[in-house]
Amino acid sequence: MMLDNLYPRTKSDLVRAIQKMPIRKIEVIDGYVTTDERELIKAAKELSQGSGDLTIILVRS
Repeated sequence: MMLDNLYPRTKSDLVRAIQKMPIRKIEVIDGYVTTDERELIKAAKELSQGSGDLTIILVRS
């Protein structure tokens, strides 16, 4: 969950929010295509196991 439920609206807001988060693990999926949907869901399920929050950030460039 983003800090204090403040959702970033700009790239710099996003960077500041990420820098303040206590991150334990990062999974980067680059070049996503719809055929990779199962891999995306699998990664989300693996990361959500255990305690703590899971934050998923999607960026379209």
